[in-house]
Amino acid sequence: MEKIVGQALRKEREARGVSLADIAAETRISTRFLQALEDEEFDLFPGKFYIHYYIKNYLQACGADETSFFNTYRQHLDGILNRGGAPPPDQYMQKMNYARFRRNRTLLLAALGLAVLALLAYLLLGPPRCLERMAPRRPAVSLAIPPFSSHLLPIEDELCLTRAPLQARLALDAPCWLSLWRGSEKVAERTFRQGESISLSGYRLTLVVANPPALRLQLNGSDVSYLRTSAQAVKLVVDPGNLEEILRR
Repeated sequence: MEKIVGQALRKEREARGVSLADIAAETRISTRFLQALEDEEFDLFPGKFYIHYYIKNYLQACGADETSFFNTYRQHLDGILNRGGAPPPDQYMQKMNYARFRRNRTLLLAALGLAVLALLAYLLLGPPRCLERMAPRRPAVSLAIPPFSSHLLPIEDELCLTRAPLQARLALDAPCWLSLWRGSEKVAERTFRQGESISLSGYRLTLVVANPPALRLQLNGSDVSYLRTSAQAVKLVVDPGNLEEILRR
């Protein structure tokens, strides 16, 4: 049997150069249902109201005159709908439940994929201690930093040049992030591995320690032990004027 209503819809769309994808974007109706209108597969819809509603939105998205269309083809449309009847409610609910199951399955698979990616990211970029257990140990490296900085703060020019410079030695018992400054010059900022040691000299030294218990610090040959009891990150600024106070803590 000739599909008069469906062909008329297709002609309205093609005459204006509009695609089903364009109509779907405009109406938010799936192209599957738009194609069903053109193929007169009205059993896919839950009832007459939805068919009339989708045809109306289809025509508006095309820019066609919906009133003229319905006046012309209402008799054909009513004949098709009355002949075919509406699908049984249980059949429509089965289709809706299947569509809902497919959507939920897609969401579940997406959530599972995100969880796997998060686990991989944690294993690759997680805490240094976790990576330390997984990666082979590298031999300890001793980092020697030149003793003097060409970048001194103005106050250092006045207070420090007549006194002996500071000698600092740092040894790591565990992985630890450190930021080391000599005057206004940043000399190192990274996560040091267990077993590494650093020697640093200057008139004013600044240390930012993320994991103080992992650090053994000596200033001019004397141990600074109070850092190892701190549970939080520590910023330590040392110059000849406060060296004795720091060593007494």
